Amino acid sequence: MGGDPTGTEKAHDLGFERLVFFSDAVFAIAITLLVLDLKLQTGPHGEILIAALIPKLLGFVVSFSVTSFYWLAHHRLFKTLRAESAALRGVNLVFLACVVFLAFPSSVISAYPATPWAVIFYALSVATTGILMGTLVLVARRPALMRAGETRGGTLGLCLRALGVPAVFLGSCLVAREDALAAMLSWLAIPIVIRGMGMFGGWLGARLDRAAARGA
Repeated sequence: MGGDPTGTEKAHDLGFERLVFFSDAVFAIAITLLVLDLKLQTGPHGEILIAALIPKLLGFVVSFSVTSFYWLAHHRLFKTLRAESAALRGVNLVFLACVVFLAFPSSVISAYPATPWAVIFYALSVATTGILMGTLVLVARRPALMRAGETRGGTLGLCLRALGVPAVFLGSCLVAREDALAAMLSWLAIPIVIRGMGMFGGWLGARLDRAAARGA
């Protein structure tokens, strides 16, 4: 009867903060793991083999960029939330597991650059992570969890933006069967696709919100 009426609210706030801090820590570890493959190789006379390091550097740059995009998407999503749920925690853990796992396919593609099976394995790993990011958006964007003012149109925009990266990587799997190098070059389109999906998602989300406002 005489308990703190805000006790439950404080517990929810603490749980949400712990989820965000934990997720950020996992991303930091995942990005740190990517650098472990960057080791200098030397020849028989002690000379540094720069050419042998280039595939690993390229693999690091691509994987760092992809992981950074997923962190930004995760950060953008959680800025719209005020609480968490058991379902959100579960999907978030699976998503983070995929983020950490990316260090392994990164090692594979660095060791076997422009090899069809390595490119496909890497692309499928990245695409799976992106699809889980989209799933996370759908699970998280519930009225009970969102901040005031968030809309269904905003949910659609976040979801479409999250699916831009997996769309590129899934498409590259088809190309890799014929030309692994061309498949890897297709990844350069990621910033353009993300931008385009973001603009399209924003436009479509705005239309959805206007339609909902008219029907209210």
